[in-house]
Amino acid sequence: MARPDHSIFLYEGLKKFPQHQVELHTFGVFKRNTIPYFLLPSAKTVAKEVHISYAFTFFHRLLYFLSDKITFDYYKTETQIAEYFYAKILQKTQPVDIIHYWSFYCQQSVSRFHQQNPNTKLLADVYAAHPSYVQELLAPEFDKFGLSIHQSHFVKSSQRDLACLENAPNLIVPSTYLADIYRRYFPDKQLFTAGYGLLKPPDSLIRSTHQRKKAQVFRIVFIGKISIEKGCFYLLECLRKLPETAFCLEMIGEIETAQLAVFKSYFNDANIKFLGKLPNSKIMELLPSYHVLVLPSLTEAYSLAVSEALVRKIPVIITENVGNKDDVEHFQVGIVCKIQSVEALREAIVKCTNEDYRQCLVSNINRFIKENQENNYTTRVLEIYQQLLHGRD
Repeated sequence: MARPDHSIFLYEGLKKFPQHQVELHTFGVFKRNTIPYFLLPSAKTVAKEVHISYAFTFFHRLLYFLSDKITFDYYKTETQIAEYFYAKILQKTQPVDIIHYWSFYCQQSVSRFHQQNPNTKLLADVYAAHPSYVQELLAPEFDKFGLSIHQSHFVKSSQRDLACLENAPNLIVPSTYLADIYRRYFPDKQLFTAGYGLLKPPDSLIRSTHQRKKAQVFRIVFIGKISIEKGCFYLLECLRKLPETAFCLEMIGEIETAQLAVFKSYFNDANIKFLGKLPNSKIMELLPSYHVLVLPSLTEAYSLAVSEALVRKIPVIITENVGNKDDVEHFQVGIVCKIQSVEALREAIVKCTNEDYRQCLVSNINRFIKENQENNYTTRVLEIYQQLLHGRD
């Protein structure tokens, strides 16, 4: 029971194990080979047997639209509506071995189901750091730019997020970075870690007309929401410390509306381009034209953009607070930097301009891809399911 992100890839992977019966309940997607699929090719799609709550999809989109028009508690309302629809789903559900769920949408409904079916094991999926940790980390950054973190979603959603997590008996997180954080706040909960790895198919299955030319400037890409929390300020300042004619940065993603003033001064920099939000298919096509992807996030559970860059055999530079650091360090497919450090980013980027070093990283990416094909996210989650079924609650 999940929102449509890495859950779609997990479901597709689990279907390859016919000895397990699995159902996916989600929203905000279309079924493949239907009319919306052809009209909106960039929309997320799922197999025909997936259960989609179109009613919740409608209300979810409506809430998002209204959030810009009127003042109300968006997160509380979202949870109440989600719980209503997921409760109806669970009322029709027969006893199952495991419910793997996104707690922000259905913790209360799942808890009630568990009371009636105590043999069912519960596994709450967590894809963001603990709200208290995030606020403590980001508040000084917001203050630096004259912004209040209390106006951000980090604070507005925190009560809901904490309430859902408090009642979840078992948590699954995508990185040791997140696991270490949650152990501080929930020492008595059972914590499982399963990195997403590479959710996309290998590079050989993806065509691209964009290939990098040897005699051009060193091309850097950032992919994600352009915001304070993604550490974009440090990356943009880093570019200003590099020779303008030798380095180029392209920022793919929307700028956080409330933070536009923070990034406006970089719009006229000759070697920085803001490309806006692009379809994922276009991003995958563009990636081979870059030398390196840089993600300077102040906190990131596990970045799918980093995974996608590695699938396209592009080395990465990330901070120590990005969950992918487990894979980056183990397989040596990039560089892990200190957070909030312009100089650390500059040194890492300059190091990657050495083509011999960069090709060494690319060679290691090939090893990472091979390893991920043999031991992927699905197999790691299946191992956790087995531990839940045969271990303690």
